[in-house]
Amino acid sequence: MNSLKAISINISIPLFISLLFSLMLFYDEKIPKFIFSLVPYLFYAISTLILWVSWHFNRNRFIFIILPLIFMHIGFEYLSAPKATSLFLYSSLLYPLHLIIFLLLKERGLFSIWGILKIVFFISEMSVVLYLVYFPSEIINSYLNIKMFAFNFYPLKDMALAVGVFVLFVLSSLVLFNRYLIYNSTFLVITLVFYTGLYFIKLPHVNELSLLTIGVIVFALLIRESYRLAFYDELTSLPGRRALVEDMAKLGMKYCLVMVDIDFFKKFNDTYGHDTGDEVLKMVAGKLAQVSGGGKAYRYGGEEFVLLFPSKIIDDAYQHTDILRDTIAKTPFSVRNKKSQKNIYINISAGVVQNTSKDKDPFAVMKRADNALYKAKEAGRNKVIKG
Repeated sequence: MNSLKAISINISIPLFISLLFSLMLFYDEKIPKFIFSLVPYLFYAISTLILWVSWHFNRNRFIFIILPLIFMHIGFEYLSAPKATSLFLYSSLLYPLHLIIFLLLKERGLFSIWGILKIVFFISEMSVVLYLVYFPSEIINSYLNIKMFAFNFYPLKDMALAVGVFVLFVLSSLVLFNRYLIYNSTFLVITLVFYTGLYFIKLPHVNELSLLTIGVIVFALLIRESYRLAFYDELTSLPGRRALVEDMAKLGMKYCLVMVDIDFFKKFNDTYGHDTGDEVLKMVAGKLAQVSGGGKAYRYGGEEFVLLFPSKIIDDAYQHTDILRDTIAKTPFSVRNKKSQKNIYINISAGVVQNTSKDKDPFAVMKRADNALYKAKEAGRNKVIKG
């Protein structure tokens, strides 16, 4: 289960954006009218930017998320009232399900076989909606307009409300238990904004503002995702070497640095396979990420990790590192094969050093920490040595 702190951090940005735009509706009388007249153009501008950046960085999920919103806005703006009403109904039913589908589908390139299947699915989805808008089916509409609840959320239909409850339940579960918090939390807020916009659609500027809000949230997610890919390790979700270099440049006059290595990891890989080795890396990374004392964990490469302790003396850094070593050593790791399952125990070794006036830069401190790590290996492993 994800920690409350991690959930709060990841959901705060899209939630803040949505609250910021909602304030515009509460104080619309104090906002110049020409600002609201710019909202549709801002929505198209941010959507175009999302499409371009998504194409450039090969993040096609964002393309399939923003295109339906563009078509919806055009439809609500230019279709006749009966057709726009039909589009409203189908959008309230299908777009939240559309969000979940493209949230769960992996990024595989737009013109790979999987990407082409996504395109075919998307075109088919849009074609069905367009056909039903222009050639409505009484049988389908009778099912979609069925009464399911005692309360009323007009203009939303009961079926749309039922779909919304299901989608929000799934997204909430993913936020609690799935590791991809950056996506799950954002899609949860997008769904809430989408339904809020539809519910209050008869109020002035609500539709345009809700779509613009979603566009800004999606763009913020795209930027955050680009940052994550650049600075975070995909396997362990820890900050990577580039993030370490950036953070070392910000260190003050006093800090400690720890080099950490998994004992006998190559032998473990040769015995149990690289897939199991990857699981060990994730387990160790998860424990290191829980470092206390103001420390921060990074994946340096392979089975090596780094802990940074800004403004700490070596005794404090040693104590917190040794607690991690002991925790990892006492944590059973389950290894399964076709015939049996057994628990094994993973050990780490670490070298801890504090910067001195003789160190030219943090890389010199890292070199000393690496030497201390080597001494921990020579001393029998499963040890923390002060440099």
